[in-house]
Amino acid sequence: MSSDRRARLTRLAALLQGTPHLGPAYEEAKRVVRAFRKPAFYEVATRCNLFCEGCYYFSDDFKPIQGVEDIDTWDRFFAAEAERGVTMAYFVGAEPALHQDRLMAASKYFPYGNIGTNGTVRIDPAVPYRIGVSVWGVDADTDADLRGGRSFHKAIRNYAGDPRAILLYTLTKTNLGDARRLAEIGRDNGLPVTFNMYSPTHTYLRKLTEGEGNDRQFFRISNLDSNLLWDDDSLSQVRRTMDALIDDFPGTVVYSKAYNAWATQSGPLYDIDPETGIARDCHSRMIGQMRYFKTDLQQGQEKCGTSDAVCSECRMYSGGWSSKFEPRDADLVSEASLADWLEMIATLGRIFLIEQDVSRRSTLAA
Repeated sequence: MSSDRRARLTRLAALLQGTPHLGPAYEEAKRVVRAFRKPAFYEVATRCNLFCEGCYYFSDDFKPIQGVEDIDTWDRFFAAEAERGVTMAYFVGAEPALHQDRLMAASKYFPYGNIGTNGTVRIDPAVPYRIGVSVWGVDADTDADLRGGRSFHKAIRNYAGDPRAILLYTLTKTNLGDARRLAEIGRDNGLPVTFNMYSPTHTYLRKLTEGEGNDRQFFRISNLDSNLLWDDDSLSQVRRTMDALIDDFPGTVVYSKAYNAWATQSGPLYDIDPETGIARDCHSRMIGQMRYFKTDLQQGQEKCGTSDAVCSECRMYSGGWSSKFEPRDADLVSEASLADWLEMIATLGRIFLIEQDVSRRSTLAA
């Protein structure tokens, strides 16, 4: 254990000793964090039925690979991963819902899972994992502009009332005005709502800076003067809007004011290595116990779960929330800062986890 981490744990213990009323929240935070103690990313699909502007997946260096098709091979692979001790499985790719047999195979082995989907294809109710239904716009024209097709209302029809689903709204400068309407629709359809902040990829930034012409796929509407990049004014607008929605929709909006303040601060959120441009303290990095597997079931060399993202510009919810698993120095300066961190971990649990049958979870985790 590093001396810095030891010092933080000492400060944490002292704060908890002086604030015994925070003890139950801390015990709950430990329970949530334990679910993520050994995560892995599984790319289960390399095709998609949408063309999202600035797509996270289809980058300049995307090269189709010959993936494994045999479902029995996938089943054996997931069984071996469970034996390796994986507790949280992230199912990613272009569109995981297009290969539901792989999701079904995985569901036999991992106690917790999280599936990212565009919502246009309903995932079989037998898959027992949290489903993050990606939303880019409520207004039909905004939806179509940002996704290359109208998908929002189909996603609502597919997942209304589904306890596995949470609407994940990717905020951009062009769709912020839809956020309140989305919260209303989520409330009326039994769907919680949380937020992601668009984070540019190297591919997207290259096309902007080189003045590349628009195409019919992942760069249809952006240019150097009108694009999805954040500035200080738009970040301040996000901060105000999200705080208001947290207050106005407490039963629907699953977000945190403390996290919102952190995610909308000016400048890079992470400690960036000046030589590589890679974040040194983002917990979505494929280092330590983290692994990323492609559809050929071989371990990939991705730097993180969304490897084309520009670390210095990244405000993505996956890296942001995973970087909150341990309190940092700023979280341990006072009772108030510790309470904020505990509230962030509780919110993280609501975003990424759904409670399953206790006997099933215990069996899988054993």
